Amino acid sequence: MLRKTIKAKLASVCRPPWQLLMTSVSDDAPALSAGTNSALSLIFELFPHLGSLTVQTTGGDIRVTRDFTSGNAAEVDRMLAGIFGNDHGVTAIAFPATSTKPKHTATPDNPYWSPHGKTLAATDAALAAGEITPQEAIVRAKTVNTRS
Repeated sequence: MLRKTIKAKLASVCRPPWQLLMTSVSDDAPALSAGTNSALSLIFELFPHLGSLTVQTTGGDIRVTRDFTSGNAAEVDRMLAGIFGNDHGVTAIAFPATSTKPKHTATPDNPYWSPHGKTLAATDAALAAGEITPQEAIVRAKTVNTRS
């Protein structure tokens, strides 16, 4: 019994804070198998610097990226706001460019890790307030992420 409890706790610790996000402009792109999804996840774990992959299929390309839950992004944004609130001498925190995101600088007036932080936070707030549906929130988030 103790062994199962320990394994369960370790499994939750070892899980990455993201899941795969796959997008395609083609309706003919095939669904990928569970084995392929697992392999793609492992590739992202082994190459943390990797921003995205393109899986070329007979039905069209599938863009594969990491999709961090909004809770993780919101937590990073809260930490940034805390840094700026606690240490007034800190004027900015620069996030370097990656293969999928441009360089972004968080400031006390813009305490977001992402250049689209304000937009994503507004979408989360609208969803929480019941002003938009979960489907509309997904569409808004995908629109922001595909512009990057």
